[in-house]
Amino acid sequence: MGKARLVGNRIKMMRLAKGLRQKHVADMLKISQSNMSNIESSRCGVTIDHLFTLQEIFACCMSDFFVDVDIEKSADKSSNKGYTVEDLFKIVAKLKG
Repeated sequence: MGKARLVGNRIKMMRLAKGLRQKHVADMLKISQSNMSNIESSRCGVTIDHLFTLQEIFACCMSDFFVDVDIEKSADKSSNKGYTVEDLFKIVAKLKG
């Protein structure tokens, strides 16, 4: 499964876990429901601005969207600090292609 698809699936799972309708989340993102459906099914990518808004909607950490995405972590794997800004840029770059 592609990395972008993993992020789309994660967004859908988080929305469902919060009991939110796709239309409601789409309205909060100021996009159409069909666009929200395309994001969740990975037919189109999610923007970083939408991720920031989704983070607020779901009351989660940015790294929660990427929990299933394999990235190269720092050598100190015992650290549980989450993702750095550099890690997020790497993730976005990998998702783009």
